[in-house]
Amino acid sequence: MIYQHRLVVARGGKLETRHKHFQNVAMQALDDHGSKLVGAWEIWIGVDAGCAVWQLREHESLATWEQHRERAMADTALRSGQDKGLYPALDFVDTAILKLTDFSPGFSGDWPAIDDVRGQPRSFIEQRILYLKPGTAAAHHAIYAERVGPALAREGASLIGFFDTVIGPGTTNTGSHRSVEIRRFPDLASWQRWREAQDNDAALAGLMKGDWLETVDRVESTLLRPMDYSRIR
Repeated sequence: MIYQHRLVVARGGKLETRHKHFQNVAMQALDDHGSKLVGAWEIWIGVDAGCAVWQLREHESLATWEQHRERAMADTALRSGQDKGLYPALDFVDTAILKLTDFSPGFSGDWPAIDDVRGQPRSFIEQRILYLKPGTAAAHHAIYAERVGPALAREGASLIGFFDTVIGPGTTNTGSHRSVEIRRFPDLASWQRWREAQDNDAALAGLMKGDWLETVDRVESTLLRPMDYSRIR
């Protein structure tokens, strides 16, 4: 599987308008054209907080992703609805194609219908986009799989998915220096305790500010809240 990872920005008080038009105009049509919207999360803390949504859409392969794009572009009703109702509410859209790493938890693929997830409990999602130093991806992933991932459990957090970029920023002919980490916290208190533990726990601080950080160039971190139609929540 591959995953289309998309940032949708609607500044100037247009986010709620975007949410309404997306659900009425594009959401079901895009699923019908051969992909699954598995994650949709509004930014609560981070750049563009209150103005943007991150989406994660599942495709079987790059070939089926391209077929999906062609079907969507050929759907005149969908394109007309987007041109008239959806796009005027948007300021910016950015897309990358991701693939799960070998150590990442997998997805079952048995996604529920959107109407079945509405009203269900929602957690808090922390997304971190990691730009790795050249040549350190393998070392970073080994440290994460063996030491960082297990440490998350101390506050009830869990890794949803860990991805490398296939198409987009940070990619080269031989690999990726850009990874995306998506993890779930049961509540804001557990997220805050995890942040503070990296200062107060000597062993954890040594790991996160030492071995792990040596492989990382920079991190873009956001705290997200699942939309009511998000399958991953």
